[in-house]
Amino acid sequence: MDELLDRYVPLFDGPADWSDVLRRAKRHRRPRWRLLAIVVTVVAAFVVAPALAVLLRDRSVHLPSGADGSNIVVVMQPRTGRLLLEAAPWKGHDGFCYLVLRVRAGCVPRKARGTTVLTPPLFGWTFDPRVRSGTATTLGGKPVQLTVQHFGGRIDATLFLVRDWPPRLLREVVLRDAQGRVVARVRH
Repeated sequence: MDELLDRYVPLFDGPADWSDVLRRAKRHRRPRWRLLAIVVTVVAAFVVAPALAVLLRDRSVHLPSGADGSNIVVVMQPRTGRLLLEAAPWKGHDGFCYLVLRVRAGCVPRKARGTTVLTPPLFGWTFDPRVRSGTATTLGGKPVQLTVQHFGGRIDATLFLVRDWPPRLLREVVLRDAQGRVVARVRH
């Protein structure tokens, strides 16, 4: 058996050159930064892609045709003047229609109580008249202040949304009354 091995793998009697062995071994090893780059790319594809899809979505979303166009109310971002939200009474129904960030629109029938939260982007409403402020908590635990606006009259609902971009992954939404007491808590 040794003869067969000697025939295919000749004996080497020279001095050992470990620096050459290590150099050749490193050449075949992939650097860790490549693995890190691959991991970052995969994570970005799953986290950033949905947010980018919302950004690139067709911007032709409008207030639904069922909305009473003569009674539209708006919420604008104070610094930029960007239109965040439009709402109007729902013609022929007890409820309202909305348009959020030009990416989501719909009409909502009135309920006696209850809070609804939609994502992304975070938007919701409640028919509880006590709600005056709100925060959302990201998956990492960071609080995000919500824009909260109560509209009386035929809308008679409190609407809330996150006004920053891109949309964040959220764990919980907490709505509070004027004294800071929790009125509603919605977990995702």
